[in-house]
Amino acid sequence: MKLSNWFKPAVLSLGMALTAASAQATVLALPTSNAMSTGTYNSFEVYSLDLLRQCATAGDPRCLPAGPFPVQSSPGQISDQPVVLTSSSGYGGNMTSPFPIGTFVDNAFLTPTGNQSAFFEMTGGGEPGGTFAGDTLGRWEVSVGALRQLLGANELVFLFDNNQQGAGGVSQFVSIWAQARIVGADGNMVSGSCFEVSTLTGGCADTGLNPNPTTSDYLTAVGDFCVDKVTGASYNIGTASNANSCKANAAHPGGGYYVSNNLGTNVAEFAAFNQSLNDMVMGGNYDDHFLQLNVKYFGNNGGAEQLWICSECNIGTDTEVSEPASLALLGVALMGGAYVSRRRSRQA
Repeated sequence: MKLSNWFKPAVLSLGMALTAASAQATVLALPTSNAMSTGTYNSFEVYSLDLLRQCATAGDPRCLPAGPFPVQSSPGQISDQPVVLTSSSGYGGNMTSPFPIGTFVDNAFLTPTGNQSAFFEMTGGGEPGGTFAGDTLGRWEVSVGALRQLLGANELVFLFDNNQQGAGGVSQFVSIWAQARIVGADGNMVSGSCFEVSTLTGGCADTGLNPNPTTSDYLTAVGDFCVDKVTGASYNIGTASNANSCKANAAHPGGGYYVSNNLGTNVAEFAAFNQSLNDMVMGGNYDDHFLQLNVKYFGNNGGAEQLWICSECNIGTDTEVSEPASLALLGVALMGGAYVSRRRSRQA
């Protein structure tokens, strides 16, 4: 999908009510990146899980494999996975760590509800404990070696719960910026290891410890919209209200999927993946380093946000699928090297 689709640069919002659930692994299959399945936002390919659910249910090979859906996201449901952000009310930062005692990993940062603050950023004062040798205050970090062992044969996929108050329009929007780096115990970044979710292109404009993105660098996650079933282009962004908003018309003769990126309490809306970061973490060459995350957002008007690393996510399949005549698949699978190239530019 193109940059102008279901993420847009700007200013806006999110939310969530939290319910305890029995913790269990998040098991999720995602298709390889193509014009229907993902949007490219700087360094990351981002999946709308509601779009995938509908597209896969329709049997579109561009969205297969996919699921199972919905992806549960309550603090109790994900407490046995590496949690980066969690609610500031109810659960606090006392998440059950999936790592052995003594592992170098931060506790989850606490995110505010909308009535507490519309803005969140990681700061040293906000880090809720779990410091260790080489830890950088104000950043979420985990030992690369420990993370690699935990994931095993799975891939490094981040899952995010966007749950704004209200329905329709800009009340469902939230603007996000995030940066991932691999750093040594001395805090120095490994060359070429900085990756962003932002409106920029080509990695990170600022690779220092305290980058200060401008408003235009943030991506706005939109709520209700339509996705053309043939081209994958989004339309009626923020104005679609139900499936009737996406019926076939002259501009979209094949009709569209009605998609919501505000799915309600305890359900994740987005998955994000970067092949190069995955290869660096899973390759075994940086086991004595840390994966370091920096996340900021604004426009929150509902509940607290959830961000975590999926315990059992896999992307793509070794089985080729037929290519729809109307759309060339953009994902390139190099099976011999087990490498899928997802870093490519798309027109806005």
